[in-house]
Amino acid sequence: MRNNFMFFYLKKNKLQFFGLIIVLISIFFVAVGPYIVPYSPVALSVKEQLLAPSINHWFGTDLNGMDIFSRVIAAYRIDLFIAFIGGLIAMIIGGPVGVFVGYFDGKGGIFGFIATVILRIIDVIQAFPLIILGLLLVAGFGAGPFNIIFLIAIGNIPTNIRLARTETLALRDKLFVEAARAQGITEAKIAFKEILPNSINQVIALLSMSMGFGILFTAGISFVGAGVQVPTPEWGLMISAGAAQMITGQWWTALFPGIFMGVTVFGFSMLGQVLTDLIDPLKRVELGYRR
Repeated sequence: MRNNFMFFYLKKNKLQFFGLIIVLISIFFVAVGPYIVPYSPVALSVKEQLLAPSINHWFGTDLNGMDIFSRVIAAYRIDLFIAFIGGLIAMIIGGPVGVFVGYFDGKGGIFGFIATVILRIIDVIQAFPLIILGLLLVAGFGAGPFNIIFLIAIGNIPTNIRLARTETLALRDKLFVEAARAQGITEAKIAFKEILPNSINQVIALLSMSMGFGILFTAGISFVGAGVQVPTPEWGLMISAGAAQMITGQWWTALFPGIFMGVTVFGFSMLGQVLTDLIDPLKRVELGYRR
């Protein structure tokens, strides 16, 4: 029945369906992109610097003579990998911690105190600019993709915690929780064996939206030179390198990476909306779905 509703939902929501197609294409390019491009994405050519788009170089070449189309397609793998791993770490940590915080928040005792401390810590994390933390990491450990993964995880953990906490607050007084207490099950087991499986769906849906944030953040921190380094194909790095050429007329150097990045972020945002709606039983009533 859920599959039937999914088809019904996508038929009613053309924009979300378009976003899902974008995600599927993105996954395809992650899997086979580097193997189907016409040129090596890291091959330099002094003789082919800043060539305009043509039949030989569909998106033109950059200042180093590298084929922009090949680099744009190959960038799917690095950008989506960084965004996915960062978001996944945030979900794995933030989901259970959010359930703990939501279940014990306001209950007093040592667990209640720990829950309050965690909430104050995530307030501090959300108030601290991630880009500043990124520059500090570069100063201490050098630039690289692992710094970005760490920063994406740090940036998304508070959101995952708050979402899981909200779901837990809505569940902790339900009848199935009261029944578990009546059976003598400990509070910790109730939180992680009863509530966590029932609250994790929204956190999983958030992972897709976190992918969009991760892609944009990867591009942003690479743009300022604190992330992925040349010659690795990465959208933000290509936009940064091409920005200087745009003012001299070589518009293609930054335009195509920017378009592909924006479309991909849109696709994952729509996927997050699809997942959120599919696990919301009220959405079926809203759309007038009948079995």
